[in-house]
Amino acid sequence: MSEAEYREASREHWSEAAASWARAAEEEETGASAEATAWMLKAADLQPGQRVLELACGAARVGLQAASRVGPEGAVLCSDFSETMVEAAAQRVERHQVPNVATRVLNAEKLDLSDDEPFDAVLCRFGYMLMADQPQALRESARVLRPGGRLVLAVWGVGEKNPWLSLILNAVMSHLGAPAPEPGMPGPFSLGERERLGGLLAQAGLVGVELAEIEAQQTYDSPSAWWEEILEVSGPLAAMLKALPEEDREGIHSVALAKAESFIAEDGKAVFPAAVVGAVARNPA
Repeated sequence: MSEAEYREASREHWSEAAASWARAAEEEETGASAEATAWMLKAADLQPGQRVLELACGAARVGLQAASRVGPEGAVLCSDFSETMVEAAAQRVERHQVPNVATRVLNAEKLDLSDDEPFDAVLCRFGYMLMADQPQALRESARVLRPGGRLVLAVWGVGEKNPWLSLILNAVMSHLGAPAPEPGMPGPFSLGERERLGGLLAQAGLVGVELAEIEAQQTYDSPSAWWEEILEVSGPLAAMLKALPEEDREGIHSVALAKAESFIAEDGKAVFPAAVVGAVARNPA
């Protein structure tokens, strides 16, 4: 699959998941996502009056929290390459009546933004790892930062430290006899290696790179609830399983649930460890 084909398929899959993301965003966020957001906002050190760009915003969870930190004199632009996701984010912004937040469809790999109005911070939670051309996306992020501006991101760590998702992905690959993704291919764990992530940030011209591993837990009401919730919000994975014959889907489901048994707590909940890699870097220009 070419990069262009991957982008189009990815846009379609995430657009299909937009409604689920919007519903989930109305509930209090917990687990690794909440921990990642807290780390990012602290690392960004946002100040009143600053301008912030959020990339791959989804339902704008991070952007709305950033808005309260930059205050009414500041501004936040929440963007995503999926028009449907941006529409969902815009509806949330309007519903919560946050006047200093705007929304816009933007491709992080080719930002339709002028250099004349640089941002004080660019935020991206769980986005860069899924982009077709990750180095280009990071270079574009650096380009739109003011001198001294900060890029703050969070990505999932390596698959071994995130069984809440890797169990399902491994069950799919095992059942289909598919090889593991090649290094550098976009995917949920593609930037989980700290050395690679740090190298890409440096190649983008950013300095003062700081990396941190954020340990958390992902908790679900039951193993079945885990399976259903992951498929509801993971667009490409859900699309892949939906395209398979029912027999294959049932086989993958059975294998994944069997692997999850060791993570079932005494109260019946499924509790998985999770690892996020956070990064902050500055634009020296």
